[in-house]
Amino acid sequence: MTTGSTASFVGHVAIVHEDPERAETLAHVLRKSGHRVTLVPPTRRVVQSILECSPDLVVASLSLVDPNLDTVIRNIRQALGPDPPVLVVVPPEGHGIPLDADEVVREPLDTVEFDMRVARMVHSLFSRRVLERKAQELLGLYKMSWAFSLAGGADALFGHMARQSAELLKAEKGLVFLFDAERRMMIGQAPGYGLTSAQVAHARYSVDGDARSRWNFRQNGPLMSNKAQADTRLIPNVVQELGLHSVLAAPMTRGPHIMGLLLVADRARAPFGDEDLNLLLALAAQATVAVENQRLHGEIQRANILLQEYDRLKSEFVGIVAHDFRRPLMAIRGFAELVLEEPDLALETRQEFMRTVISETEHLALLANDTLLITQIETGVFSFRWDEIDLGPFILDAMPLGLSDHSVLLDIPPAFPKIVADPERLRQVLSNLVNNAVKYSPQGGSINVRCRQRGAAHVVIEVIDHGLGIPRDQIGKLFQKFTRVRTDDHMKVSGTGLGLYICRLIVEGHTGQVWVESELGKGSTFGLVLPLDAGAAGSSSRSGRASLRASRGRERPKVLPLPSSDSTQICPPWPSTMRRQM
Repeated sequence: MTTGSTASFVGHVAIVHEDPERAETLAHVLRKSGHRVTLVPPTRRVVQSILECSPDLVVASLSLVDPNLDTVIRNIRQALGPDPPVLVVVPPEGHGIPLDADEVVREPLDTVEFDMRVARMVHSLFSRRVLERKAQELLGLYKMSWAFSLAGGADALFGHMARQSAELLKAEKGLVFLFDAERRMMIGQAPGYGLTSAQVAHARYSVDGDARSRWNFRQNGPLMSNKAQADTRLIPNVVQELGLHSVLAAPMTRGPHIMGLLLVADRARAPFGDEDLNLLLALAAQATVAVENQRLHGEIQRANILLQEYDRLKSEFVGIVAHDFRRPLMAIRGFAELVLEEPDLALETRQEFMRTVISETEHLALLANDTLLITQIETGVFSFRWDEIDLGPFILDAMPLGLSDHSVLLDIPPAFPKIVADPERLRQVLSNLVNNAVKYSPQGGSINVRCRQRGAAHVVIEVIDHGLGIPRDQIGKLFQKFTRVRTDDHMKVSGTGLGLYICRLIVEGHTGQVWVESELGKGSTFGLVLPLDAGAAGSSSRSGRASLRASRGRERPKVLPLPSSDSTQICPPWPSTMRRQM
């Protein structure tokens, strides 16, 4: 399409007339105005000839006979739709103008009027085509903006975007690339459009090195190349693998970051132009929204799964707590009723009943305190009270009493350094670990509590049992809230799944770490690393605040690395320098 200086539009006109001389006269008028004219003989192949020359406008005489004008126009409409428009030339005495004709001029013609009429019809045709193209572009942008909703999953999303972009730009190929930050690579996302799965699988390249020196999308923006095979700005292996001949590529950006690329390639009819590049940029902006929505949708799905698991664990926890509250409450009520209803009970029996009531009351208080402690720690209102601790006597004092089937051995070198920690909370951790070792060693046996110094600033405390052990696939979840080991033997032992979670929170509040190594059927080793001065370490890392909220808000504190081993030993064996049996 071209335009003249007088705003008249020129195009390709096909003239069909039964009088060759009159046809040539009309053609001469139009050629003078710049139109390209094709004279079509009025034979039986007239419709086929018009379709083959693909004109913008048809000028036809009403006097056509075989086939007549009605038939010609009807067949053109069936093949091409409303384009091209038809201008009918009517002889002086002519009548019966076809209804499908767009405009009519009557002989004898005024050549100026005829020329203006043709120019106006071509102008109208081209204007309509521009509007239709804009409407198609807007529809494409609309579809791209709804790509996330229209597509079912990532694969369908990427396939939809690749196909929609290629079809809108009349290209044969389309592909979405996403940036992999860990591998620093642009990776083609299946499925592509007009590409095999093998081609898409090899569509990837590193964004560093050679790619950065060729074309930097962050600095240079979109890329257009109509000679891709010879273009040094493109990655040769990508061009060869995808068989590219002409390329448009636009970055999908989120703020200053490039999420990926939207690529279309190979258009046979005409080379890519600036209008195509601008359209692809608009499509890339919509594609960015769709990809980001897909990512957020995935995160929401994962969060919902996690919430469902937490809800299941919470329900299980409520059931366990209800059971654990009910048992001591029933015991307290039962013994209280006996004492009330039996005034003649012997003093020794009465005292035994009251001791049981007190013991069960303490059990209830402990359960309530654990629940309250978690709430305080998680809401950040809990503070530690630091004090100096001599670990030898302290561990002995923290051990449970009245063990008939188990022996607890303390292994601690002489002159072991004192540490600064919260005595009450550290006692809670040690009691919990030793009590767990006792509960999950139903056949009895020895439980070792071992202390060693690790470097100049840390100590290691380990609690080792030879009990049930833990399945390997459950070890990583042990220190999460409401989590228990799920085997038949473990579930026979009552518990809320809060003890180890509390231990982890307390140890991390000391800027330490807690871990476990275990083998099913052979026992477990629970260990913790603590700084010699948790108060100073906590003040340094939390800017003087001892609140656990800050402790939990940063990354886990870095401590000296622990050696890895396939055995249950965390540290290499040391000579036993001191053992105490309780």
